[in-house]
Amino acid sequence: MEIPKFIDTGKDAPREDIKTIERDAVTIIVRNPKNRKYLGLRWKKLDWETFITGGIEPGQSAEQAAREEVKEETGYVNLTLVSELPRYDALFYHGGKQVNRLAHFRCFFFDLIDEEQVEVSNKEKEIHEPVWLSEDELKDFNLPEGHRFTFENIKNI
Repeated sequence: MEIPKFIDTGKDAPREDIKTIERDAVTIIVRNPKNRKYLGLRWKKLDWETFITGGIEPGQSAEQAAREEVKEETGYVNLTLVSELPRYDALFYHGGKQVNRLAHFRCFFFDLIDEEQVEVSNKEKEIHEPVWLSEDELKDFNLPEGHRFTFENIKNI
């Protein structure tokens, strides 16, 4: 299967005068099975609403990176992998890092085992706020196309 590529438009469109940096990355959907809500992020300094994302560091597997990003950005630590989802690529301007990003995303769908959390760093708290959303609320959450694609893929599970 060919990997879909999403190119942002509007304010997050790639900029011709800025370098493009490639990165292997993860997109993570976390569901609380008790209330069937999904974990999103509202960014504080950017006009973004996303699922959890992050880069895959050298020596990390994609799943390890996914689990680490959930922990760093939301504090949740006890997750069970429901499924790895189809991959996608995305090209966009990352305002927070002031680069064009060509990201090759591996995508994961986790359920919380419980609601145990560790403390989230102040640095992460300054970047975004975790929010729990129902499937209906997600319709109005301003997800990037690649994140919407990822969410559509959990409906078949």
